Amino acid sequence: MLEPKLWTRDFFIICLSNFLIGFSFYLVGTSMPFYIVEQFKTDTTTTGLILASYITAALAVRPFSGYLVDRFPRKNVLLISLAFFILIFYGYMQAKILILFLLFRISHGFTWGITTTASSTLAIDVIPSKKRGEGVGFFGLTSTLAMSIGPMLGLFIYEHYPFEYNFYAAITIGLIALLLILTVKPPVRPSVATQAITLDRFILVKAIPIGINLLGIALCYGALFAFAAMYGKQLQVENTGMFFMMMAIGMTASRFFAGKIIDRGYIHQLVLGALGLLALSFIAFGMATSPVLFFATSFFIGIGYGVLSPAFQTLFVNMATPDKRGTANSTYFSFYDLGIGLGMVASGKIASLFDMGTIFICGGALCFAAIGYYLLVTKKLYEKNKIAE
Repeated sequence: MLEPKLWTRDFFIICLSNFLIGFSFYLVGTSMPFYIVEQFKTDTTTTGLILASYITAALAVRPFSGYLVDRFPRKNVLLISLAFFILIFYGYMQAKILILFLLFRISHGFTWGITTTASSTLAIDVIPSKKRGEGVGFFGLTSTLAMSIGPMLGLFIYEHYPFEYNFYAAITIGLIALLLILTVKPPVRPSVATQAITLDRFILVKAIPIGINLLGIALCYGALFAFAAMYGKQLQVENTGMFFMMMAIGMTASRFFAGKIIDRGYIHQLVLGALGLLALSFIAFGMATSPVLFFATSFFIGIGYGVLSPAFQTLFVNMATPDKRGTANSTYFSFYDLGIGLGMVASGKIASLFDMGTIFICGGALCFAAIGYYLLVTKKLYEKNKIAE
């Protein structure tokens, strides 16, 4: 029997459009603090709260986004949410008072939460089940690349042109993504009888214990985003922004082997190995005394997360029937988003009590604890509830 093909026309287009959506979002994200301060004369605390408001909004809408994606045609949900997502970039330019800008930022969080859930679920629909691990990995790589390249271009535009050019670029890139999605022909899903509105339509209840495992891993990720660059400056490392570039390179490298291993049935061994690597890397990072160790550990942290993100997403999706894939994806993203947010808060508290290196040593200890939890809870629960296709 011939191996099913992963890189079909539709899968390629969905991956490309997902990259463009993320690219437009992150292109504006890193330079937006300058725009807020210049336009509204805010202090750093107010600016941070405005910027972070989208995370709260995205987290709040995740469960409902899963329901929408499962209840209505996924392509239509994606097109509508993406159209509003693009329109909000124009809204930012028209906002002349701070409260209106904040409302647009919150709205962006809502549309981001729905758009990313719909895009990833549409991708899973076109990925052959035997290639799901590999497909999810490469699809996730498009977000990683967008997160790495978008900020660099955004800062370049900000430094050389009026800020409105960032918004114009984001709108143009978003429109290209929308036009690409219009050409996708997703597989026809069997009609599902209207079901009662229950908790299971908004969150994959049986996967909640696995979500707790993911939450711990995402806590460490939030700590990295909040304090890795500041930690580098404390160590007198030049160009600390390269930390995230090295991390992205590690993530990219992992996608060329992790998915294939998942699809061959070794998902548990892969997850446990990645957790071990992540634990050791975090501890080494927290004990770093030189730029060499600082950047080397960032590469291995990238490999760890490059393996764990698609692996855990595959766990969630494989526990859901096709009519609940959107719910599975939104549940996965909800725990990840919540973990990142809590990680930012908790790491700040640890830093105030101890020092920044302690943040990452604690992260390593948390990853070791995650190994024990995976063996005792996640592995058994998954094997009991996974759905064969």
